[in-house]
Amino acid sequence: MKYWVYFQTSFHNTLAYKADFIIYIIANMVFFFIYFALWKNIYSVSDATEINTYSLTQTITYYFVTSFIFRLDPIGSMYLNETIWTGNFTNDLIKPWNAVLIDIVYTLNELLLNFLLYLPFCLFIFIVAFQYIGLPSVVNLIYFLITVVLGIFLAISFYEIIHAFCFHFGDQDANIGLVGYIVAFLAGGFFPLAFLPGKLKVVFEILPFKFLFDVPANIYLGKLTMLEILSSWGQMILWIVVFFTIFYVIYKTGLKKYTGTGR
Repeated sequence: MKYWVYFQTSFHNTLAYKADFIIYIIANMVFFFIYFALWKNIYSVSDATEINTYSLTQTITYYFVTSFIFRLDPIGSMYLNETIWTGNFTNDLIKPWNAVLIDIVYTLNELLLNFLLYLPFCLFIFIVAFQYIGLPSVVNLIYFLITVVLGIFLAISFYEIIHAFCFHFGDQDANIGLVGYIVAFLAGGFFPLAFLPGKLKVVFEILPFKFLFDVPANIYLGKLTMLEILSSWGQMILWIVVFFTIFYVIYKTGLKKYTGTGR
């Protein structure tokens, strides 16, 4: 109950001063239309109906879907590193709750707000480019949403590792930003992984980050079988356990070094 109350309270707090979020969303919407124009031109100039099994509609839809998933990327909504570095983490340690769980709860409420703020922009994009954006079946939409939710927890469990390094190596803010861009690139956040050449594609697909963007987008497009979807869910759950275990070890050893003095 106390975590639910915290979620509600922090959600109301995050509603204030959201001009930066809206500007960021508008900027990303502009990038969508840049990609939209670029790929229309590529397909038109090459006179291609498909590129690596992706039609023009599927390619544009892929970018539409990943623009939605970017709103649910927790990289900019996690504050463990900041609270450790400033010393404010002490406040969470002395209160009657789990400090890590509180960080995750706060992250989830920011992601919920990001989602709600993006909906009108998402609708605008769809109205403008609807002839190039495909809609999934109801079943694929459900599978897509389940995969996105699992992806959120996979991303959180991975990024918490980087945040926990703050106990041992100091402020990780720059590294968190850098890792976030690298992960989005490796995950297919900027292009379908199918567009990569053979050997490079194999390397990208071995990594767990494909489950954050490429896999859910392809589920939305109906490119994965039921067996492949179930396999993806199993692998995602396994990676969540692995990443969170690594984080927990770093976190527990880091607590022994924490002095609460901040910078």
